[in-house]
Amino acid sequence: MADKASNANSNTLPLSRVKTIMKSSPEVSSISQEALHLTGKATELFIQALAKFSYQQSDSKSSLEYKDLAEIVNSEDTLQFLHDIVPRKVKAKDYLKMLRQIEDKDS
Repeated sequence: MADKASNANSNTLPLSRVKTIMKSSPEVSSISQEALHLTGKATELFIQALAKFSYQQSDSKSSLEYKDLAEIVNSEDTLQFLHDIVPRKVKAKDYLKMLRQIEDKDS
């Protein structure tokens, strides 16, 4: 029981990195330890939920791939804020083909 409680209070993400990312915002001047731990834990829980949801929706049940995450991010309205961070992969030849089609439409 005590072991479970200590795991609930521990963070997997390095709090120094979380603090660095939080401090990168110009509006943030100081960060309390409580806010740092809560933000770290909330981030961990979000990552776990995103991975679990992506895994459940994936075709392959043996592993979770980038394309699974990108598909969920691009298909779920609640995850639209991650659209630029986790885009769908596009092969170079497909991208060039899309560019040519856009140029043809404009001309």
